[in-house]
Amino acid sequence: MSQSSKFSQSMIDQDSLGTASANAIRQYLRAAQDYNIQAEDALNAVGMPLGLIDNSVARVNGRDFQSLIHWLIEQTQDPLFGLKSARYVQPGSYSLVGYMAMNSRSAREALHLTPEYEAIVGDMGITKIEKYGPHLAMRWVCQYDDLLVRPHMIDNVLGSWLLFARWLADMDEGKPEKVLFERPKPDASLLPAYEEIFGCPLEFNADRSALIFPEELLDTPLRQPDPILLTTLEQQASAVMSEIQERHPIVMQTRTLLRTLMDEGLPRREKVAEHLGITERTLQRRLQDAGTGYQQLLDDLRQETAIDWLTTTDLAINDIALKLGFSEARSFHRRFKTWTGITPGEYRQQHSS
Repeated sequence: MSQSSKFSQSMIDQDSLGTASANAIRQYLRAAQDYNIQAEDALNAVGMPLGLIDNSVARVNGRDFQSLIHWLIEQTQDPLFGLKSARYVQPGSYSLVGYMAMNSRSAREALHLTPEYEAIVGDMGITKIEKYGPHLAMRWVCQYDDLLVRPHMIDNVLGSWLLFARWLADMDEGKPEKVLFERPKPDASLLPAYEEIFGCPLEFNADRSALIFPEELLDTPLRQPDPILLTTLEQQASAVMSEIQERHPIVMQTRTLLRTLMDEGLPRREKVAEHLGITERTLQRRLQDAGTGYQQLLDDLRQETAIDWLTTTDLAINDIALKLGFSEARSFHRRFKTWTGITPGEYRQQHSS
């Protein structure tokens, strides 16, 4: 990689994981206490201020949040840390979004708040509601790039969603039809812990991470609806979203959109600009001001996605090449070798779990 590319990458890395609400951190810190890890020690270890524990409106840098989870995983040495931390979910874990869900009339109303306002919780991932055969999929696309952290975050998010939904609907035994994990299958000795929480068929090494459920479940009434309070909370949430978007770095916005649009094929610059509500020229100028460019971000994302799919899925290398927009596998092999110095097959073999 050239010096200019390295500089661009360092600029990207500062902003690429966005921010997160301090509320999202508390769930992991509560779980850490089961391992005799105190919140103060964890925050000190990664240089985060202790006042975060008591500040419900504070936001933290996404890379700092990722570093905190990485440190906790290393300290606990527990491959189930992410899954176990799901049991500590509370309405406040989702900031205003959790309280809006609490005051919604139905699961449908609560569910459709998530994609619109989830940036209040943080930029850890993107939620999508998709059709999945005759059912619906509530899908989560992880934005974090630490290969140790990602499986734990996927476990945490899917487990937290389900446990919180059961609490909202006052249904202790509510189960999805199926749960998909785009992460390697855990050791067989760990599977009972997943079965205990989800209580349904599990599919690992899937092409997405999602809860699959019948659409009629969306009509489930929730335990304490309050339409008047919900309206007030939505007004507050809209104000917070406006503030976040004003501060949101253009690099983060572009990378988030690229990840989202990648499912539909290689994103074109004009489509990204259209989603951002600006012209192509303005997009390019703002990215240049940030020390990077559209093609650089797209290439970085292709590299990141290729590495992710090679290490966490069983997708054939030819399929990965096509999904990343390469006309043939040979072109992908050449590009991957310039990125890493080895072929995709060699990389997968070296990093297989």
